[in-house]
Amino acid sequence: MSPLDVLYHAVFVTGMVFIVIGAIYDLIAAIGMLRFSDFYMRTHAATVGTIGGAVLPVFGAGLVALVSPQLGELRFFMAGIAFTVAMLILMVAPTGTHSLVSAVYFGRVGRKPRLIVDQLEEDLPHREDVAELVREHREVPGEQPEFYFRRRSR
Repeated sequence: MSPLDVLYHAVFVTGMVFIVIGAIYDLIAAIGMLRFSDFYMRTHAATVGTIGGAVLPVFGAGLVALVSPQLGELRFFMAGIAFTVAMLILMVAPTGTHSLVSAVYFGRVGRKPRLIVDQLEEDLPHREDVAELVREHREVPGEQPEFYFRRRSR
């Protein structure tokens, strides 16, 4: 066996290990979705499932595709697509989860989590104050629009 064959075999095995670890992450996330009690903890489990259960297997599939001779020249295309998708999921999933949890928290939807210290509640104005603000903008041709807030007239 040549050193190049050993390298191909090691990359293939690493890709398969990533796929198996991703399946384990998905199993853990599914158990967490069933066992956790509130929305915030279930969102954490869903994010673990997305990051570990989607990014790792896609990255592993990219490694497997990279060293698969039966794909021919398409293996580089397949691996590039897999790595790109993994990076996109890695960037977008936490941002989307943060936005979702923030909307639920600030919209006061459902039960609030039991916290000893809630720094978000301390730092932000009350919801009634925020609900009275209206976002408006003024556009001048050729310039950036200006945004400002004013109190809603009753």
